[in-house]
Amino acid sequence: MNKPTIILVMCGSSVATSAVAAFKIEEEAKKRNVEVLIKKGKVSDTDTLVEMYKPDFIVATAQIKEREDVKVFSGVPLISGIGQEKLLDDIFAAIAAK
Repeated sequence: MNKPTIILVMCGSSVATSAVAAFKIEEEAKKRNVEVLIKKGKVSDTDTLVEMYKPDFIVATAQIKEREDVKVFSGVPLISGIGQEKLLDDIFAAIAAK
């Protein structure tokens, strides 16, 4: 059995926008029959959370620097709705390619 894809969803406070983004990713994963494990956190804790969870990808709704060790997606479209479908397609294409 394959292990689920771990996605770290980050925002400024780890409350509102990360919860909305995480929900949308989880719902899309169900539609696409893809197993994901979502972890949430604050962008200020990125290094610690990456070390702790070892995510396959990061989706951040706040400004975050690019990383060499983990692919980072801007999660803003999941909040604004503008470009949301393209972002979800990109995330799930990256999952399929891993």
